[in-house]
Amino acid sequence: MRRRSLIGAVLALAGLGAVSAPVRAAASVPTMRSGHGITVTAEHRVDARRIDLTVTSTAVAGAHSVHVLLPTHYRPAERYPVLYLLHGALDGPDSWLTDGDAEKLTAGRPLITVIPDGGLKGWYTDWAHPRGSAPQRWETFHVGQLIPFVDDNLSTIASRRGRAIAGLSMGGFGAMHYAARHPRLFAYAASFSGALDLLHPAVRVTIVGEELGVVPNSGPPVAADAIFGSPLAGLDDGWRAASPARHVASLRGMGLAIYTGGGSITDPFSGFVESNLRDTAWAMHRSLNAAGIPHFFDDYGDGHGYGPGRCDGGHDFGCWKNDLVDVLPRLMAVVSHP
Repeated sequence: MRRRSLIGAVLALAGLGAVSAPVRAAASVPTMRSGHGITVTAEHRVDARRIDLTVTSTAVAGAHSVHVLLPTHYRPAERYPVLYLLHGALDGPDSWLTDGDAEKLTAGRPLITVIPDGGLKGWYTDWAHPRGSAPQRWETFHVGQLIPFVDDNLSTIASRRGRAIAGLSMGGFGAMHYAARHPRLFAYAASFSGALDLLHPAVRVTIVGEELGVVPNSGPPVAADAIFGSPLAGLDDGWRAASPARHVASLRGMGLAIYTGGGSITDPFSGFVESNLRDTAWAMHRSLNAAGIPHFFDDYGDGHGYGPGRCDGGHDFGCWKNDLVDVLPRLMAVVSHP
């Protein structure tokens, strides 16, 4: 189902634990110009806040959607912080709009939100061995190209104090992975049900299943070593190097938030997925505590007691909408804004 991120679609196999009608966009927003390796092939102004882009990139094969949500009453004379909001595996950036209500939930805040395509199984990294599917340099696309592209086209606070990153499931991994690897770019990072430890057996089996095409809707199969390199013990340096829970030192001084559920009591599959990812959230939490790095940690067990979504602790947008609502004021208290 596209209502869920399907990062855990093969966990069971492993046996391990509405869009607004278009209106005239604000005349103050210029046409988005190509640059930094990104070519804009289509631009649609959905309403005064939302811009839908189709782009190509020298870093990743194919055409990709990028959604931009402007602040209400966007004014080019002002400078705004940017939240990069990442989607989950076997899904796309549209899900944050259709299922995640991102446009509604970010309304009224002096914040630009950018929701880029991360691929069905891009895993927010430059692939180790893409072979015939090359190029698959997702980190280069997002960090090296998209950030300067956004800063050139919109009125942003183009510094660390003006950037935050968050995501769900695979995107939760992506948010912490990018923040750890590029701490000078982000002031805040948040994970919602993120896959934060690539050494967790269920997470590794899931990713390999996506690579091999075992997981439904995971696209054309690639080699088991395509994304992070060999998954075999002793040869898995790429997996270890990319695992956020194993590399927290560079996150010191950054605002951090980790959200996880205990597993749905009404949907066994969703609960099974979330319970495995909960293990990785706790691994990250323990690593941050051991390093003495302050962070916000919310294990909400069988559900939230707040927010617009109906959350029973599972792996779905009912919980992730609540996570986004809760993290926005925390994020805004850290980043610079008008």
